[in-house]
Amino acid sequence: MEVSLRNDPAAFFEEAAGFLEREPFTANVIGVWVSALLAGRAEGSPEDAFVLVREEGEVVGAAMHTPPHLVNLPRLPAGSPAAIARAMATAGRRPPGVGGIVSSTREFAAAWEKETGEASVVTTSMRLYVLGELTRPAGVPGRPRRAGPGDEEVVASFSTAFTEEAQPGRPHDPGHVLRRLAAGDLFLWEDRGEAVSMAGYGRPAAGVARVGPVYTPPGRRGRGYGSAVTAHVSALARTERGAAHVVLYTDLANATSNSIYQAIGYRPDHDAEERTFERGPSGARGALRSSAPRSARGRPGDPPPPPGPQRGPRSRPRQQGRRPASPSRQPGRGQSRSPC
Repeated sequence: MEVSLRNDPAAFFEEAAGFLEREPFTANVIGVWVSALLAGRAEGSPEDAFVLVREEGEVVGAAMHTPPHLVNLPRLPAGSPAAIARAMATAGRRPPGVGGIVSSTREFAAAWEKETGEASVVTTSMRLYVLGELTRPAGVPGRPRRAGPGDEEVVASFSTAFTEEAQPGRPHDPGHVLRRLAAGDLFLWEDRGEAVSMAGYGRPAAGVARVGPVYTPPGRRGRGYGSAVTAHVSALARTERGAAHVVLYTDLANATSNSIYQAIGYRPDHDAEERTFERGPSGARGALRSSAPRSARGRPGDPPPPPGPQRGPRSRPRQQGRRPASPSRQPGRGQSRSPC
């Protein structure tokens, strides 16, 4: 098994395209980000690492690390996550953690601890849902509309509140939501002329579009606004952007969000998680490359920034023993939490 790390997204995509198409759900975060880089909708960094795994010359896996975010892992053949962990440690990389499908993150984390002495703790447990037959909620007052010029203040307000509630501690780029506004990615649900909920959707990668973020202010929850606007953007992901599949992530600690998305037609596909590595002030290995935050830059699709998950009003406390999310978590990229 051979693992290579490279910084060129075009060369990476040329070799990884077949694998990304075979894993359209678990590799969606990687596919969306690389597509955005190649289309000029996002800016890369010399610190980015795109990973290829080969067996007998054939690409059998891929991964991505774009500091300051987590390593992102799709479904991989057994042994590949451990090989990637060893290659990253040898290259002197120092990710804050790892996120992706559970089978891959657990193997990577175990190998990373052996290589570096850094144990990991699960910060978020998630589930990816795939849209089946869409059922729009009935009787929800109001109507959807695409956010546009004049909505900058409300979408910025909703985005800030979303980040503070669903992804506490994560660096917030106010310009990101405005770029998504300009791209036509965001929709508002209005009731009696007031914006009461917001949802976004991203461009498809390998035929898969991801929904997020979804946000409803606390005083407007429980009235179906979040479900209604999510159903609306889910339909448009298919009809307007040509997605063969539409997906979203939820927080497994929140029964409410998992139930409301299933009610409009989403079905579970796989479980994922985010793990943060535990290290001292200078880290377990001083030679490892720092993943200190860099300047904010454009992100693709839903949010990168991520694989945080969609999350509605919390119906029960987080499991004991889980730590607060790391400021360097991967979101947007993928997964995006969703108070609704």
